[in-house]
Amino acid sequence: MTDAAWWTSMALVAAFSAAGGFALGRAGRRSVVPAQDAPLAATAPFLKDLVARAVPLDFSLSSCSASGGADARNGAEAAGESLGRCVPISLGPDGLLCELLDIAAPGRAGPGARVTCFFPPQRLEGRKINAFETVIAAVDAVAEPPRMLLAAPTELLSIVRRRHTRKRVSDQRFVRVRLWLAEAGVSPVYFPDAAPDIWVNAYDGRHGEENAVTDISAGGLALEVRAGLLPGGLEQGSPVVLKCSLFQFREKQFKPYWYAGLVRGVSAPGGPQGKLRRIAVGFTHVGAADEAAPQGVDWTARVTTET
Repeated sequence: MTDAAWWTSMALVAAFSAAGGFALGRAGRRSVVPAQDAPLAATAPFLKDLVARAVPLDFSLSSCSASGGADARNGAEAAGESLGRCVPISLGPDGLLCELLDIAAPGRAGPGARVTCFFPPQRLEGRKINAFETVIAAVDAVAEPPRMLLAAPTELLSIVRRRHTRKRVSDQRFVRVRLWLAEAGVSPVYFPDAAPDIWVNAYDGRHGEENAVTDISAGGLALEVRAGLLPGGLEQGSPVVLKCSLFQFREKQFKPYWYAGLVRGVSAPGGPQGKLRRIAVGFTHVGAADEAAPQGVDWTARVTTET
């Protein structure tokens, strides 16, 4: 089983389920940035527009130091750890005030942390931008909802956010996922016969039908899972095994694909009545069913993984 086979099947799913997606930039690494590629100076009108439209921001630990310069940031792939999402609500002398939607690593999203904030790509002065770097000035965890103050950024950037383009899954009928809190090649589990810790798009008697696959790519996927169904011990950094079954329209049946990976982030409860939690997984291994293997799956390590 290869990544090419996975991606071909995923393209079918996307086509028939109206799944949408976009690539967040393709700029390559540069040692010298031409003048036309230099970061744009951040302007108050642009930031005020983000506030007026309540544009969600995905923020992660910055992948470069403050002294890295424009050539280290512009066009460089962001490899920082995902921290969460927020919505800007006002711009004042102290900076950009945001409401926190979810946060995956509260211990790292504190005052003084340097972060990269991503927003949907747009054009400004004829240039494409999708991010800015800043510092968390303050966090009010007692407020409802919690709030975070970001220092006003000075530059607007175009940063390659992901190695793989993600596809939004809007029709859950064509994808099913089983997830085990286990490690490929180590845990004493024979996966083809074992009940998973999390079912997605299958009735398990515990409202598991409310779980969903939100987006997927060749390097990872994200799930929304009912908060009460998360197994104990599942947290950022946990190893997991997944069986992803994708509907093949030509054969009119589901075809299984095996992956192992690491949990990249687990959000706080959100969604209607705070019932759902988002789980992001980056793939580390690809598997092929093998009855003779100790786990029933033969694993091959991936060279690169989604960050």
